[in-house]
Amino acid sequence: MTQHRILRQTSEALSTALEDGVREVLGRTIQIVSGPPLREKFTRLPALGLYLYRVAVLAERREQMPTLVSRIDAKGSIREYYQDPPLPLGLDYLVSAWADEDAEQQELLGAAMRAMLGRSVLEGSMLEGDAFDPETRISIRPVEDVSVEFLMSLWRGFGEQLRPSVAYRCKLVIDSPRRSADIQRVTSRGIRVETG
Repeated sequence: MTQHRILRQTSEALSTALEDGVREVLGRTIQIVSGPPLREKFTRLPALGLYLYRVAVLAERREQMPTLVSRIDAKGSIREYYQDPPLPLGLDYLVSAWADEDAEQQELLGAAMRAMLGRSVLEGSMLEGDAFDPETRISIRPVEDVSVEFLMSLWRGFGEQLRPSVAYRCKLVIDSPRRSADIQRVTSRGIRVETG
């Protein structure tokens, strides 16, 4: 597993989930543009923008201790070791609507929000790439505390007018590469009794 790709591959999975969900809601395909929402990137309207604007390290890691991990290797042997806690991350995305008319922007953003309600978890076949293991589950939740001031400064930084947008957070973990040597468990015992 090559977890250094997890940010990129999560963004790709979220983009695909958004595109598929909006197609189900509207009955047609809408282009999803990734990266900073700059007007010149939106060559075909209507479209949705998906921008990773923040990567947050979540606080719960501070209290965790190394955990015992048990894995079965290719030969069927059980390997056990202690591994440092994973790094829990919150990836914050801005979803923005782009269309010629305000009413169409609002409708498009509503379709995106409806689509995301039906996709609160990325898992299984939705996660393509070598950064994920089969048990990976990435939750998707709306970000409730995005202030108007933050949004205005973000759009101003892009040189764009404030657009209809909503933020979502994906929660995932990056596993620590730090681990102990394999633990050797006692598999048998012998007792020797000596007399006199």
